[in-house]
Amino acid sequence: MEGIDLTSVIRSKSGTQIDLKNPIMIASGTFGYDGYGRGVTPQMPLQDLGAVIPKTVTRVMREGNPEPRWFPTSFREARDAKDSIYLNSIGLANPGIEHAMTVMAPEWAAWDATVVLSMSADSSPEFGEMARMTKEVNGFDAIELNLSCPNIEDGAMFSHSPILARAATEAVRSETDLPLFVKLAPNVPDITEIVRAVANGGADAITLCNTIPAMAWDHVSGRPVLGGITGGLSGPALKAVALALVYRASTVTDIPIIGVGGIFSAIDVVEFLMAGAVAVQVGSANLANLSAPFQIKDELITLMQEREWNSIVDIKAHAKEQEQMHV
Repeated sequence: MEGIDLTSVIRSKSGTQIDLKNPIMIASGTFGYDGYGRGVTPQMPLQDLGAVIPKTVTRVMREGNPEPRWFPTSFREARDAKDSIYLNSIGLANPGIEHAMTVMAPEWAAWDATVVLSMSADSSPEFGEMARMTKEVNGFDAIELNLSCPNIEDGAMFSHSPILARAATEAVRSETDLPLFVKLAPNVPDITEIVRAVANGGADAITLCNTIPAMAWDHVSGRPVLGGITGGLSGPALKAVALALVYRASTVTDIPIIGVGGIFSAIDVVEFLMAGAVAVQVGSANLANLSAPFQIKDELITLMQEREWNSIVDIKAHAKEQEQMHV
């Protein structure tokens, strides 16, 4: 790693910041087999990643959607078969923020890792209430607002409305000085107006994008394959959508953009960085292989050495040079 600088810094408007050792994060909902780290071993050095984002928590406990919640049932087999369609219908099953703050956060504080708290709410006042509950609690270095979950009722209403998206962002911004990420939905008419709204509301970074509503049907049983009927599309099929959204967002805001969707290799990471992201979140790849983020990080270092890139800035500069050459 000598000579390679992978660092990236996301600063909050209040002056605090989150220092990423590298641009590789674990996406919310995909950290271990349960979203909260089950299956992650001490041999997996979380401190070597940019950040870890445990599964989204809500104001109160949620049971989630009925089984089955995954299609295909094995993401590892899907990856090996080079499938492009990955679906989930979890329904934000979680123990609630009180449990997260009293039980989980102390465990996170013991990790030698950068942790981002992901949370979702049913209203802007509830977002503000949850943010207040995080005060004086250690164990996380930033907050990510999940404004869109395509497999719960009205799950994307915040990120479909500039007004609601800004209100939710403002409600949390007024209650915390931590760096604030806002995760947006892909299925909107114009992502730029949502991006501007949350930026004006106090977001310090924007995560693009959440899964897109989708479904699969079993022609033998005559039934949808997911217990929740529809779910969220992730994996390789989402990558092209996410890249386009990252690029469009980067043209209208200067705040950092975090790309997520179909990242399975170092080349995927580089493409997101070239499109305008400063970091990425690895999602479905984790569910196929819990070591994926670490392998992708190592691949990225090797690729950068081969291309004689010394930093993320060099990767972005290469894309800019090529763009100017072809204007």
